[in-house]
Amino acid sequence: MNKKLAAPRLRNDLQRATPSVDEIEDEDRLLDLELEDVELRDLEAEHLEISGCRLTRCDLGGSELEKAILVDVVLDHCDLANARWSDASATRVQVSSSRLTGFAGPALNLQHVAVRDSVLDFSSFRFAKFVRAEFTDCRLQSADFVSADLSGTVFRNCDLTGAEFSQVKAKGAVFVDCTWDGTRGITSLGGATIANSSPIDALAVTLAMAAALGITLGDPDDFSPN
Repeated sequence: MNKKLAAPRLRNDLQRATPSVDEIEDEDRLLDLELEDVELRDLEAEHLEISGCRLTRCDLGGSELEKAILVDVVLDHCDLANARWSDASATRVQVSSSRLTGFAGPALNLQHVAVRDSVLDFSSFRFAKFVRAEFTDCRLQSADFVSADLSGTVFRNCDLTGAEFSQVKAKGAVFVDCTWDGTRGITSLGGATIANSSPIDALAVTLAMAAALGITLGDPDDFSPN
């Protein structure tokens, strides 16, 4: 049984702030702030630290944050489409109802991170390490997890259509009621648990596994003796 994730620890009296892209520089620290409807599209910064902050309806689309550090952060209804956060780390972070289409997090390190009701189509998490993470009610069509460490990660009610799992580490990972149409690299999910209440989704897993192993599933009637 997976243990409950640790929630972000936020102060009750967060300071409201509206920083602009031009005001944020490398190695800046955003601490204990409440950001609402803040425009940070195409922000570029290295070693940016965001700690104890709540971001609501903020636009971080196209941002490039290298080696960013996020600790105790809540992102609600935010836009991170086409953002690239390489070698970043996130600890006790919650993301809900947000758009992460095309998000790239190469070598991202996630600890106690929960992503809910969000769109992550064409996102990329190559070589990322998911120490403790949960994806719930998320759309991950054509997401790329090549060589990621998914050990202990939970995917619940997620659409994994066309997702790529080649060369992942998946021991202890759990997939509950997920959609598997066209999923690739499924043979790399050794050690994971897949639970589908829908016979259709269970069949999709079987078909994906058979295709990956080069097995053709036929109809017995096609092989009945003459």
